[in-house]
Amino acid sequence: MKWDLQFFYSSVDDPRIEADIQLVLKKAQDFQDKYAKLLNGPLSAEIVDGMFKEQEAIESFGVKVAQFSSLLFSENTQNIEAQKLAGRVETVMAQVEQLFSFISPALLQHSDEELQQIKETSTGYSWVIERIKERKTHTLSAETEQVLAAKSATGRDILGSLYNKVTSAYLFEMEIDGHTKQLNSSQMRNLRYSPDATLRRKAMKRLLSGYEKDKTVITGLYNNIAKDYDIESKIRRYKTPISMRNMANETEDDIVEQLIKTTVKNAGLVSKYYSWKAKKMSLDLELADIYAPLEEVKKEYSFEQAKDIVVDTYYQFDERAGKIVESFFNEKRIHSDVLPGKDGGAFCSYYVPNGKPFVLLNHNNSINDVLTMAHELGHGLHGTLSSKQTMLNYHTPLTMAEVASVFGEFLVFDRLLPTLNPQEKQLFLASTIEGNFATTFRQNMFARFELQSHDMISQEGFASWDDLSGLYEKELKTMFTDSVKITEEYKWEWATIPHIFNVPFYVYAYNFANLLVIALYEKYLKEGRQMIPGYFQLLESGGCDRPDRLLVHLGIDLKDPSFWQNGFDYIGRLINDLE
Repeated sequence: MKWDLQFFYSSVDDPRIEADIQLVLKKAQDFQDKYAKLLNGPLSAEIVDGMFKEQEAIESFGVKVAQFSSLLFSENTQNIEAQKLAGRVETVMAQVEQLFSFISPALLQHSDEELQQIKETSTGYSWVIERIKERKTHTLSAETEQVLAAKSATGRDILGSLYNKVTSAYLFEMEIDGHTKQLNSSQMRNLRYSPDATLRRKAMKRLLSGYEKDKTVITGLYNNIAKDYDIESKIRRYKTPISMRNMANETEDDIVEQLIKTTVKNAGLVSKYYSWKAKKMSLDLELADIYAPLEEVKKEYSFEQAKDIVVDTYYQFDERAGKIVESFFNEKRIHSDVLPGKDGGAFCSYYVPNGKPFVLLNHNNSINDVLTMAHELGHGLHGTLSSKQTMLNYHTPLTMAEVASVFGEFLVFDRLLPTLNPQEKQLFLASTIEGNFATTFRQNMFARFELQSHDMISQEGFASWDDLSGLYEKELKTMFTDSVKITEEYKWEWATIPHIFNVPFYVYAYNFANLLVIALYEKYLKEGRQMIPGYFQLLESGGCDRPDRLLVHLGIDLKDPSFWQNGFDYIGRLINDLE
């Protein structure tokens, strides 16, 4: 299936694109001229609410071009016209951000008492004002904020985009079943699920070696992205670089620190599972084998079969959820074909609260692709339900962004399990455990690598390819101990992780969300349908309040010391069910 981007514009040459860009720039300039003066005078809730409404209208209109550009580029990263438009949009959005950058500094010139009064009388923007107040220590002068906003056009976001362009172009020649094929990175990674150990190991060696060949470029990009991020965190007076991400995620340093420590403490689960798997397969496992099927069983699901399973599962959960998920297919808001130059991952794109998210998949007919479809459409459900919020209250922090997606995976997992024979069940259960490892322990390993690599770059000025590879190898050993063999090429794997280039310190949010969803799903299994209204209320809330406050009505306390451990106890029970 391919999506229909005419929802946005007819083509990359649509003259409305440039007209809309010029209109957004004019509206943003007019906005700055108007409110930069008004905010210097006496404040009222009427003025502040009016300003936020105008800001939302401009942003909602402007990001239409940005979303179209992003989707067009992701379906073919080698499309020159799409690249040009993406570059144009990046520059324009930086200009708009610069014109809006006066808002927080101007508001924070007023007293806390004055802002508190406006917050209490605001109609819909109380949380927006509270967030601005919380960031007072880290908000700079209007002039400095404008400089930082202006330089974003050449900063880490652009470097992350360059990383994506370089690595999305990779093609690898592999001989499979007697036929030579050209595969992209996503297809190469999918070979980790092959029953052929020789093919798995050869594919991963070739994939990782492909990144190693570009080590000079990739190392340079990573160092400069880390420096850009860390310098900004220092300028903004954050305690540590990750503290800046934690505040953006609306969580606290000590909660994230406890999450990371608890995950490391439970690494014995990884060793226990892979020791069991090695005996089950009668194979000395290498890292290329960690997703290998236990037996030579390959149950395939066509795109249509996956669609039927996922849509029906969401309908069984709740009719409203089913209708929303089905609309993605009916309205052609999914791109699932595996094509050269296409972004190799999967994502759901929702920029504005219009109820029309778009999903990118790379469907290879595996059972894991069914779960991926459920995952991304869970994002789509979330993005649709939270459309009742206004633009500034729409997007969740990263720690909450994975809730609906992982919950959807749990629903489809329980749907698929009874349809499998005993051999397939064990394979699927093992695959699910490995998926949980990927979301918890693996993302935790990435987070620890980021913490150490950013620290190294900050202290020493530069971290070489070998330095970074050495750090990563150490983290591999922390996660897997001696349960699998760590081959030479795997210490280069850090270079294949898009998130550490595109959104520094993003990755712990997956671990956070996975353990949170385990709590939510177990609550659903216990309470049944009476839990659904509270769950929908959470999704509809979008980003209108702090996560800990939004979760209270569901009985979840993120500061409970046993909260994170409960998630690992659940994973431990899955491992015990293998016997």
